[in-house]
Amino acid sequence: MTDSTAEPERLADVPLELERPLSIAGTESVELSPSTLEALPRRERRIEVACLSGSRTSHVWCGAAIDDVLERAPIPDRTTHVLVESTDGYRVCVDVETALRGLLAFARDGDPLPDVADHETRFVTADVDGPRTVKDVARLEAATLSPGEDPESYEELLLAE
Repeated sequence: MTDSTAEPERLADVPLELERPLSIAGTESVELSPSTLEALPRRERRIEVACLSGSRTSHVWCGAAIDDVLERAPIPDRTTHVLVESTDGYRVCVDVETALRGLLAFARDGDPLPDVADHETRFVTADVDGPRTVKDVARLEAATLSPGEDPESYEELLLAE
C-alpha cells in the first residue's frame, strides 16, 4: 500500500452532502453530525487498495484524518486498536498506529463517494487490505487489547457469498 500526503494546494474542494452522523467511543462517547464531519480539515492521500481478487487499484482519497476525527472524543493512552464499524455491522479491528494514519474518506479521485460508489464514507489507510477498508463508517471505538489477544476476535466480517 502506498500512502502519500498531497501538497495543500491539491486538497480537494469537493462539495459534500453527508447524511449520517459518526459515533466515536473514546474516553467519552460523542456523535459527530454530518455538518461537523464536513467542517473537519480535509486531507488528501494516494492509497493503493489490494482486493481479495489480487487486483490493486490506486486512488487519491480525500477526507478527514482519523487522528483529527478522534480528537473529538480523545482515546485513552492505553489504546492499542481502533474498531471501525459500518452501518451494516461490518467491523474491523486495526492497530492504533495504522488507524491514525488513515482517512475517513468522503471522495475518491475528486468525486464525492456517493457519485462513484455505493457508500458515502470509507475508512482507508496504508497497510490495510481492501476488504478491511470499511464502507459507510458509522462508528469508531478505541480498544485496549491484552498482549496475545487476537484482534480478529473483535471483528465482524460480512463476506460476499
